[in-house]
Amino acid sequence: MLATTIGALALQVGLSAPKTQVRASAPQMFDVSPWKNIWNFDAQKACFDAWDPEKPRSYTNFNPFERNGDGAKCDTNGCFPGESRGYKSPLRPDVSWDQMQKEKVKLDDLAKSPKWGLKGKPGCYSMKWQTGLGAPP
Repeated sequence: MLATTIGALALQVGLSAPKTQVRASAPQMFDVSPWKNIWNFDAQKACFDAWDPEKPRSYTNFNPFERNGDGAKCDTNGCFPGESRGYKSPLRPDVSWDQMQKEKVKLDDLAKSPKWGLKGKPGCYSMKWQTGLGAPP
């Protein structure tokens, strides 16, 4: 009752309502919508092409072909299962042996990129970035 009266009085004298704190939204991930939200080879290649290893690793700047110490692949925001609260299991495509062989040829071509296999750069995977943070620095 008192709060209602105070609120009504505040409106009468032109005071604004107190601002509420808004929680941060979910992390901005690499946009896979052009691939129908499927984390397929083409989406990962686009992420790799956009990746700048000289810039700090982030939810949108990461190498999707890097593996963690367990050999796992990252999700659409560069997080690995079991290493980050930010991990979200991505939609992955159905694959066949034939498709895997075609992708292996594409990966062999991609391995010729100067960015392939880099380590120690700000944009490269680091367990320190993942563990317990749930977010990049």
